Amino acid sequence: GRWKALHYAAKRFYHPLLLSIEDERPSMGIHVSNDRLTSWQGTLRWALETLDGEVIEAGQISVIAESLASTHVFTLDSSRHISDDNERETILICELWDDGRLVALTVTPFVPNKHLSLVDPNLSVELHQNGNQLVLEIAARSLARFVELSLDGVDLVFSDNYFDVPARR
Repeated sequence: GRWKALHYAAKRFYHPLLLSIEDERPSMGIHVSNDRLTSWQGTLRWALETLDGEVIEAGQISVIAESLASTHVFTLDSSRHISDDNERETILICELWDDGRLVALTVTPFVPNKHLSLVDPNLSVELHQNGNQLVLEIAARSLARFVELSLDGVDLVFSDNYFDVPARR
């Protein structure tokens, strides 16, 4: 009766605000789909990064997504920074922010996941209580793909699970 990875993924891809990448290398089209009945205004933050969090190029763009529509926000030309030499160690991270709150995050590798040069991300977890909720703050020193949360001996339902944790410097 517990949620599986697909349940959490479906929750993300059916969210009324969806951040998606049109991967037509070297062009990476960044889109926001708004299934709400009203327009949405927020911020897109993007970064080309190494797996260990070194920023190669980054930017921030104000977004106005019309209601019930998909909005093309930006196209990144990755050819200046991505080559056969570094594509296994480089990712595109995009985040949608709404008034200081992270709404969506997507990590796009330039090779299939099995070819990424992943290393032990040295995850760190901090727990604290916020009202009646247990909050876990997770950080990584290198990209952690598809992180699964669980607590031994405790039957919990998480608000999110099976997610990516980009490295933060």
